[in-house]
Amino acid sequence: MSRITIKNIGPVTSVALELNRINVIMGPQSSGKSTIAKIVSFCQWAEKRYILDGNKFEYDFEEMFMEFHRIGDSYFSRDSAFIYESDFLKISQKGTNFKLKFESKKRNADFKKPKNIYIPAERNFVSVIPNLGKYNETNDNIMSFLYDWFDAKKNYNAVNPLPILNLGVEYAFDKEVDQLTLLKNKKILQLKDASSGLQSVTPLLMLIHYLTHGFYENSKSNSVYEREEVVKTIIDNLNTQIDGPDRDALNGFQDLNDNFVLTKENTDRLLKLVRNRGRYFFTNFIIEEPEQNLFPSTQRDLIYHLFSLILNTNRPHHLLITTHSPFVLYAINNCIMGKRISNDMPPEEYNELRSHMAWVDSHQISVWQMQAGQITSVLDERTGTVTKHYFNEIMNELLEEYYEMLNYFKDDRSTAS
Repeated sequence: MSRITIKNIGPVTSVALELNRINVIMGPQSSGKSTIAKIVSFCQWAEKRYILDGNKFEYDFEEMFMEFHRIGDSYFSRDSAFIYESDFLKISQKGTNFKLKFESKKRNADFKKPKNIYIPAERNFVSVIPNLGKYNETNDNIMSFLYDWFDAKKNYNAVNPLPILNLGVEYAFDKEVDQLTLLKNKKILQLKDASSGLQSVTPLLMLIHYLTHGFYENSKSNSVYEREEVVKTIIDNLNTQIDGPDRDALNGFQDLNDNFVLTKENTDRLLKLVRNRGRYFFTNFIIEEPEQNLFPSTQRDLIYHLFSLILNTNRPHHLLITTHSPFVLYAINNCIMGKRISNDMPPEEYNELRSHMAWVDSHQISVWQMQAGQITSVLDERTGTVTKHYFNEIMNELLEEYYEMLNYFKDDRSTAS
């Protein structure tokens, strides 16, 4: 697992957490949820680039993190710092000197290339603005999402449409137009004319579906650029994969002579390196506010569908979501509790439950609450489910106010009789 520590960056004062298979961060606006998500996203990308580029990082932090994720200079002070640690390396940053420090921890031939995607809250952008293919004014997480959206939607057409949950709607990219078909009456409308909920959930669902299944099932060969990247990676990493006197004999990959012989062990390492660099193995999803513009029951169904796509595959996909919604947490609770009782409930009963394909082991999920710049786990140690959290506190405050006023309520109908 990977670990992240953040101090005094934006609204975050002190955060330390270990990333799980599924991660949920809840909290009010401007509490630091997205700050954490963006730092994690950047570090996952930087880790991949450092390892694939042969243990070097030749990118500008301000451009690739601050501009890409729209983070201002004011977020950093001399007391700011973050540390990201995985099985393969440690990345650290301190103060306002935007230079990263990388420390390798083990041979990185075992590193398997992930597909990283950040799905921003502004995802409706791709649904409502025409001629997005010509929009290239910025290089940020919205544009990155746009490129992934364009790549994915080509796989969904009238022959292979994408069902939108259980809403009775299908999406297809037909004749260069994003179309929705209402199954009840077969009416077709453009996505840009649909409700805000459909504009939000359609691109989200498409990217999740594509990057858990279609992206890997297509078995597309690497592009010319990707093949060149693999060759460059092998050259850059060759010295680090060879032990002992053989390393001194290399003097650069191109200078090998006919007398040089790799041992079986070294050959196996290089073959593993080729396999692990030449294709993607899983997706790291980071999603801001999946509940955006959705009715509570649709939020529930979205979480169930999202978890089922992430978990019911032989690929170790990872997920981090930020949320304001209590309904997202209630749905997650059902997914955790379902797994806890799965051996005791008869199959004919749990197969009737909406959540049963999304059940998750409590050890695979972490749920945190952001408050006052710090983070705390809200999972109960005994049940593994979400326990007391600020949503409950807010609901209690609302009910207390209502019941206080109810004491003074007089039913005019009973008085008139």
